[in-house]
Amino acid sequence: MKPFDFSIKTGVLFLIISISYIPNGWAQTEPGSGTDKSSYFKASGNYLSNSVYYGRKDSLPTPYLTASMGYYDKSGFYISGSLSYLSAKNAHRIDYGAIDLGYNFTVSDQFSGSVYANKGWYSQSSTNITSDIKGSMGSLLSYDLGAIQVNGGVDVTFATKTDIGVNLGLSHDFVFGKEGDQFSIEPSFSTNWSSLHSYEGYISRKLGKKAGLPAGVTTTAVTTVLNNKITLLDFEVWVPFIYETKKIGFIFTPTLAIPKNPIYTTTTITTRLNNGTQSSVTNNSTPPSETKLTNNFFAEFEVFFKF
Repeated sequence: MKPFDFSIKTGVLFLIISISYIPNGWAQTEPGSGTDKSSYFKASGNYLSNSVYYGRKDSLPTPYLTASMGYYDKSGFYISGSLSYLSAKNAHRIDYGAIDLGYNFTVSDQFSGSVYANKGWYSQSSTNITSDIKGSMGSLLSYDLGAIQVNGGVDVTFATKTDIGVNLGLSHDFVFGKEGDQFSIEPSFSTNWSSLHSYEGYISRKLGKKAGLPAGVTTTAVTTVLNNKITLLDFEVWVPFIYETKKIGFIFTPTLAIPKNPIYTTTTITTRLNNGTQSSVTNNSTPPSETKLTNNFFAEFEVFFKF
């Protein structure tokens, strides 16, 4: 499939229109929280088996244990903070921290959505596929047709350069029990497009880390994705299993990511000596995982408490 020529200016304009189209006075609920009418705090613990982004992952597994705390106002506004601990076989550290805020709204029984923003910090040693991303903002709109729910969103991601991501999806939830003691299953499917500047930064970070260099010798790496335009990157299928009472909840979400359109890159590595001389070499830096795309399966488990 050919890349879609979708400019940064067009994506930002679409995001601004999505955000500005939210009039005052709409009723708000937090997605997944039923019909909460009061404000509350929420503490949660989460385990992610591997960090996968648009069907891509690092060559080494990147599992996380995450603790988060947030405040959710009955108006629909929320703010939360989180810390993620890398629990890989050969690496153990606090690898990521983030602050998230947003606004959830409901227009009618059929139409709802959200706007949100994120600021994140990665460890200098992080090898996460998203480690070049400094923050993001976006919007999501959902319309319930009864038999199926249609979802669409756009994200602006801030890395070394700005990326635009677009996603379209379908879902349907099956609910058992009553409010306050409810179990639900929500099979979901999405298609995801994005430009790839954050991927350039990720490859540059990996190839720019060279250990054992002589004193006074430094290297920098600059990666270029060939034909970097908004491109279909993956299909995703996931099925959240959710059990929730008024105070506690459990969520288990297995996900299958099916990557599309290999990402081909070249990287120029520049070596500088302390006497001012330098040399550069440009090589094909396309990871082996891109030359032969394979599906990625990962899972997430979360427990949360509301008070």
